[in-house]
Amino acid sequence: MKLDIGAGRASYLDYVTVDNDPSVEADICVDIEKATLNDFGFCNVVEIRSHHILEHFKPENKVKVMSLFWDLLKDGGVLDIEVPLFPHPASIQDPTHLSFWCQESFKYFIKGDPFGEAFAKRYSQYPVPLFDKELEWWRGETKPHWAYGIRLIKNKK
Repeated sequence: MKLDIGAGRASYLDYVTVDNDPSVEADICVDIEKATLNDFGFCNVVEIRSHHILEHFKPENKVKVMSLFWDLLKDGGVLDIEVPLFPHPASIQDPTHLSFWCQESFKYFIKGDPFGEAFAKRYSQYPVPLFDKELEWWRGETKPHWAYGIRLIKNKK
């Protein structure tokens, strides 16, 4: 199974859509910031697509949401993220953007990165998932530009 978290009205082949707005008629209607595994009734997801949704979450929920993604993914599963890159205006112009992300924000969720390893040891509210990094990309001709993407793997095989 593949999930598209924050899909809105978009629909991609082979993805189960997830959104908190009932009007978009997603396959699963749930608020990711409040969700638990019980809201899904499954785990062992092959891929989670999370494009332009993380910036809409409250900053205090960043780790909780990343932990939920970790719990939903099976070993070897991929987390495909794209966010507007702070401080580009695209990251702050939308009044519904509540948290800001830059390339370095993801270091705190990468296995083997000194920031991630230290953060995982000292943060206690939720378990900090440490993913393997597969690749990263930028939208535009040069980096950094307005959006940043990263593919993370849970327990790379």
